[in-house]
Amino acid sequence: MGTGRSATWTELGGFEANPDDTKKTWDEFVHALPKMWIQERYRHDGQFFSMPSRAVLPKPIQKPHPPLWVAVSSPGTEDDAADRGMGCLGVNFTSFAEQERKVKEYRRRIQLCDPVGEFVNDQLNTINFLYCHDDSEVGVKTGRKMMGHFQYLAGQLDMAKEVYPTRAYLTAGLLSGARRRASAPGDLKEPPEGIAVGSPDQIIRELKKWEATGVDRVQFLLNTAETIPQQHVLDSLRLFASEVMPHFTDDSAAEASREAAREAAKEAATVGGLAAGGGA
Repeated sequence: MGTGRSATWTELGGFEANPDDTKKTWDEFVHALPKMWIQERYRHDGQFFSMPSRAVLPKPIQKPHPPLWVAVSSPGTEDDAADRGMGCLGVNFTSFAEQERKVKEYRRRIQLCDPVGEFVNDQLNTINFLYCHDDSEVGVKTGRKMMGHFQYLAGQLDMAKEVYPTRAYLTAGLLSGARRRASAPGDLKEPPEGIAVGSPDQIIRELKKWEATGVDRVQFLLNTAETIPQQHVLDSLRLFASEVMPHFTDDSAAEASREAAREAAKEAATVGGLAAGGGA
C-alpha cells in the first residue's frame, strides 16, 4: 500500500489542502489505515479526520495487512518512513553517494522504529528510467528522448514550494531532480551517470552501481506519454529480461546493508546498557 502527501500545488490546491499540514495529516492517516484493516470495527477521533465505529470493508487478503510504503521526494521523508517501519519508495533522482548515505541512515533508524502497522517493512527502492536496445547509440538516443519529454511534462506542474510560502517543502522534490537528470550534459552516446538506458552492458554497469548502495530494488519509468512506440517498449523489456536481469539474481548487497544496521543497533544498545549500568 503506497502513501504520500504530494509535493505539487496542482494536487494540493485542487483539494484546498494546507501544505503546512500535509506531513501531520499523512502521519495521522498511516497510523489509522492498518487498524482499519485488522480491526473488525474501527472508530477515529483525530485532528484531521473523524469517523464513528464502522466495519471498513473489504478487508485485505494479505495477513495481517499489505506492507506499507511512502513515496519519498522531499529530504527527510525517508527518515519518516524508517521511524514508522514503512518501506521507502524513492521517487527522486540522486547521486550514488547520497543514496548510500540515505540507505545507511534508513537501515539504522528502522532498527529502532515504532511501526505503524503490525510488522516492519524494511525495504528501500529507488527510481530510474529504462530503455534497453542492442545498439547502444539507439538505446541512449531513445532513452534521452523519453527523459527530455518527462522533463517537459514535469515542468507543467506547479510545485508547492514555488507558489506557496511554506517551510514544509524545502525543495522542489521530483521536479528539480528530473530537470537535472534529463538535461545532464555529457557524451550523447553514453547514458547520464546512473541512468539505465542504452545497451544491456551499459545498463548492467549503471545498475551495479545502484546495487552497491544497498537499495533493495530499482523502479523503472518505461515510457513518457507514448514517446516510444509500445512495441519498442516491449522489445526493450524482453531484452532487459534476457540480458540484464540474470546479473541481478540475489539481494546480497541490500541484505548486507541490513545486517550492518542490525549489528550497529545491537552495539549501540549494548553500549547504552553498559553506560546505564555504570551510572547506577
